[in-house]
Amino acid sequence: MRIVLATPLYPPEIAEPAPYIKELAKRLSGRHAVTIVAYAKLPEEVSGVRIIAVNKRRPLLVRLSTYFFALLRATRHADIVYAMNGASVELPIALAALFTGRPVVFHIGDIAAHERAKQSRTLRLIERFAFSHAKRTLNDSPDTRPEIILLEPFPAERMAAYEKSWRAHIDTLEDTFSHAI
Repeated sequence: MRIVLATPLYPPEIAEPAPYIKELAKRLSGRHAVTIVAYAKLPEEVSGVRIIAVNKRRPLLVRLSTYFFALLRATRHADIVYAMNGASVELPIALAALFTGRPVVFHIGDIAAHERAKQSRTLRLIERFAFSHAKRTLNDSPDTRPEIILLEPFPAERMAAYEKSWRAHIDTLEDTFSHAI
């Protein structure tokens, strides 16, 4: 599959969904062609993954339109778009999906953005508009990576559970993507 990952945050940012998207791209790139469209200035590279960065320090309308056109180019040959929630992604991806007809699956991984949408009428309308154009909306996430601390025993059981949660998450996503196409 040719998968586009659309995200408002990407490493070196540390807030969610940045680390999730990077890890997801690593895990998907072995079996699929992956492109990330992200708001980032100096995005961290992932072997085998194409990254399109949009500068988030630009004025709002310039930033949103630049992101929209980047999505249009990236999704032109994509099979599926997997988008993180957040108004800065939701509005451009919903519009791009209207133009390209590509199926979109949303992931509610940024709980803070989702809560802000509940508090703001404008953000709530953007979120509803975007989700109404999605084939599916997911909120399932893999476990958080266990911390490995120097001079403490390696957390083998927690790492095994972490890997198992990622395998299950990837299986769910691939099944969702194949049914959405």
